[in-house]
Amino acid sequence: MPAPVPDPGPVVPTAPELATPTSLPAGTAFLQTVAATDGDRSIAPGQANIWDLNEDFSIEDGGDDQFDGTLHLLVDVGGVQAGFPSDQTYAELTALGPEMGPSDGVKAVTFTSDTNFLQTTGGYAYLHAGAEVRLQQTLNLGSAVGPGISLVWDGVPSPGNAAAPMSDPGQFGQVVVRDTAGALLATLFKVDLNGVSGTWGSASLAAFVGQTVVLSFEQRVWVSGSAIDNVSVKDGANTEFVVNGDFEAAGAGWTVSASKIVQNVRTGVRTLNGLEVQRTFYTQPNLLWARMTDVFRNTTAAPIDAVVSYATNLGSDSLGIIYPTPGATQKALSTWDYKSNSGNVGDRDVGFAFGTADVVNYRSDTALGVGAGTDDVLFQFNISVPAGGSVTLMNFLVMSGTDTGLVATDITARATEVDTQLADIANNFRTNFAYQRGLTQAQLDTVKNF
Repeated sequence: MPAPVPDPGPVVPTAPELATPTSLPAGTAFLQTVAATDGDRSIAPGQANIWDLNEDFSIEDGGDDQFDGTLHLLVDVGGVQAGFPSDQTYAELTALGPEMGPSDGVKAVTFTSDTNFLQTTGGYAYLHAGAEVRLQQTLNLGSAVGPGISLVWDGVPSPGNAAAPMSDPGQFGQVVVRDTAGALLATLFKVDLNGVSGTWGSASLAAFVGQTVVLSFEQRVWVSGSAIDNVSVKDGANTEFVVNGDFEAAGAGWTVSASKIVQNVRTGVRTLNGLEVQRTFYTQPNLLWARMTDVFRNTTAAPIDAVVSYATNLGSDSLGIIYPTPGATQKALSTWDYKSNSGNVGDRDVGFAFGTADVVNYRSDTALGVGAGTDDVLFQFNISVPAGGSVTLMNFLVMSGTDTGLVATDITARATEVDTQLADIANNFRTNFAYQRGLTQAQLDTVKNF
């Protein structure tokens, strides 16, 4: 008998998985697949927070008021300051690989009984935000009898496209019938940029009596998902053709399509005080961190010296406890806030890994609930961009599902999970290829602060 082959263990990459071309659509809101452990709301089942991009590519909120805007970019040359403008449009965005799937924390459909997302008792299906999410069941209507056959369902539909400048114009939510090869046969309900067609909750399948078809609940959205429950198809003899339409047996009888997304998106170019600036946002759903990468190009014949600032306003309402991250060698800040004095659940713990900065400004609250701190945090970098060359700056954001302020007894409490992640980024960016995933080689070659 041959000797057993030893388990080689996890595969350690020998090089970073750099940015690649992709045909998948660009998103501007990315759900974070981490658990909320603070008893506060989540964006979707199993997805505590969201990275929500503004039109200047700053982060808006975080999902639990972690930010009132973070990483606003400003460039000062010769005492004249210009901000990256809030005028990005969806058409300018470039989606970049790597393409991500379930192993990266991408969720397509969750079978749950969580009442936060559908006010009901018992199970239902929740379709998460994503590029192409499908919940399907094959129906054999060969024995169906007339005079008709009716489909009904309950739930909450996707809100569709809000037509904001950076919204994907191809977003939709729909209920359709397909053949067993996947070809579209009929659209029963649809909401998209053009409005609503059909009636949410009911439709006729009389046209498909005698056939085997696939009932499919589908969406392509980037923020809110949709909930589906109590799906029923009955014919004139009151025969039920749907298995587990109430989802009390979780996903039994249903199939979920494999769904890939990209979470690496780049802006168009803006010129700020003679420098061409382009921002790229990247995150992986099941990690605590996201990365903002800014490239400054000098197309002139002389070097340009600039002061680059990153401005953040926290959601802590001056109750934030802000401190240099332990073990991060002055390259990161951690923050948690205290709101229990007002009976409110506080914002979740966050932090910033900014690498080697020239200026770091912040003011922490002096005691729990005093409100003597500030929401404003500022990082500055002095850069010199050579003629015809580029300089790259990176900032990492970290969010967890925890509120340290709920259990803290004084300001010496530490956001341990956030601290650990920030210290690892600060110390191991060059050796842990996970932190380089989705970059371009040009960005890696010219990064200044890590």
